[in-house]
Amino acid sequence: MKYNDRRWSVDIDGSEFIAETSGRQFKCTFEILHDFGGYTSYADLAFYNLSEDTANRAFKRGKSLSFRAGYVESVDTIFVGTIRNVIRDRRGPDTITRVICRGGKLTDEQTQINETLGNGTAVTDVIRSCGGALGYPIVMDDTQFSDLELYIYGPTLQGDPRVLLDKLAYTHKFDYIIENDKLVIVRKGSYREGTVNVISQLTGMEGIPEITEVGADVVTRLNPKIRIGGRFRIDSTLKRYNFSNLYFRDIPESAGQGEYNIFRIAYTGDTWGDAWSNKITGIRGTS
Repeated sequence: MKYNDRRWSVDIDGSEFIAETSGRQFKCTFEILHDFGGYTSYADLAFYNLSEDTANRAFKRGKSLSFRAGYVESVDTIFVGTIRNVIRDRRGPDTITRVICRGGKLTDEQTQINETLGNGTAVTDVIRSCGGALGYPIVMDDTQFSDLELYIYGPTLQGDPRVLLDKLAYTHKFDYIIENDKLVIVRKGSYREGTVNVISQLTGMEGIPEITEVGADVVTRLNPKIRIGGRFRIDSTLKRYNFSNLYFRDIPESAGQGEYNIFRIAYTGDTWGDAWSNKITGIRGTS
């Protein structure tokens, strides 16, 4: 993949707002977070020197916003969500329009579900009913739940589907997040289907990976193909270790080896600066 031709674009309510562009034609900075611990994803975008009229017409609370970024050979959507707040600011000669978004099509109105499923219902069917009530397609591998017994009696689902999902996630040990208008479900200890991303100096790794007692943090050039719930493997002879009690324990030679399940991805970019990367937090896989 080439790392010398950045590309990005913005759509609002399904219409092109900023066409796919490269280089320094327009200044935009962004911070985007996908985190299994937070249910939804977040975006903090800053557009420089838009006219007040353009900003007011484009960015209205409740509008949907889609942000694509990457490099010329690999551009994809890294955020889809709803505009929550718009803040106008000034730094020196620059006027900044800051757009705060959260993932998905969430509204302030509380969504309700009132549904009774049949006898012999699988847990995955209950999850899909909750996802359907929220209005999202499900990304889930049913085989990850094959060890769970079916409901002998048909479960009744009443109330806020997000509350029901939280209870299901706790009981049946899975993580979920709204990612690009999809509800992604991954069982703890499992991973999203797809290739294992190899993170090395040849694939855009920045700096030195940090190995922790439970996983690893690594920064790489922005790669939209790396998805939360997927897997990565670090290929680096240099590593930084963040272990407790280093004076009283030995770091195993195998530390840092193996595959990691992606728990968090933080995208950072500046179309006029050096930042154009994603920081990946992984938990050591079971295989």
